[in-house]
Amino acid sequence: MFIVYDENMNIKPFPQGVTPLDIFISSINRKRVKEETEGVHGYVDKGYTYDTRNINVILRSEANDTRDYRLLRDEVFSFFSEHDYLYISEEYQRGKRYKVTAVESFIPERINRRISSVGIAIEMADLPFAESIGTTQDIQLKGINADDELWGFGMGLIDNEDMVYKFVNNQSPRVFNAGNVRIHPFKQEFKLKLIAKSDSMNNGNPVSRMRIYNRTTDEYFQVDDYVKSGDVIEIDGPVVKINGLNALHKTSKDWFTLAPGFNDFTIYYLTDFELTFDFRFYYL
Repeated sequence: MFIVYDENMNIKPFPQGVTPLDIFISSINRKRVKEETEGVHGYVDKGYTYDTRNINVILRSEANDTRDYRLLRDEVFSFFSEHDYLYISEEYQRGKRYKVTAVESFIPERINRRISSVGIAIEMADLPFAESIGTTQDIQLKGINADDELWGFGMGLIDNEDMVYKFVNNQSPRVFNAGNVRIHPFKQEFKLKLIAKSDSMNNGNPVSRMRIYNRTTDEYFQVDDYVKSGDVIEIDGPVVKINGLNALHKTSKDWFTLAPGFNDFTIYYLTDFELTFDFRFYYL
């Protein structure tokens, strides 16, 4: 069994007479990156990238009569074609969703005058990873409830007390990425908001920088300007804003990623601030 959502994560009801039966999800195809030189044996292995994964769903269509069968068939065609993309989630792992699009044609396999079986091959849209329906701010605000359909088994979740995504005056915050995929602000959904409640200082002297350093990955984000009390610094993917204005030019143009598991940070040159992380978890 599976559930289909529209682009806004509203459950998309199946046409009357259509029942979702099963879903089959493949592993992700890995594309080898290599460099060959004419006249030289073999090749230089440059690793791989994740390409895509295949998803197949099976539906049962039961109409009232042979004329109604054709109307229902057309509704199934429209169901998967009227959106640029949809989200699909497994009934028994509802916390993960797959962003998909149906691009291949399909023909229902007619069993009799009223009933048919429909198998549809679906492509992943954008990234090939499963992603959590909930975000870290859902956890921050409401915790993780076993009865909450945002979360489920197999999502790498740990005790609520260790899954904190809002920090006040904590210069060594610890952020947990429950997925098994590294998160990059350019490639996945990632938001950060820092509200400064003091000026940027170094040994008691004003300093024209502020740094968020991920010690786990040895990467950082840095503002190369004075940060004043009341400033709001926001990262939304590749977009950086300070007090609502684009401010990429005021940064060192360096970025940090989030490794799977715990990421240990250090905040430099600010002592009084509020810092929030908001992102989804991603899974192979």
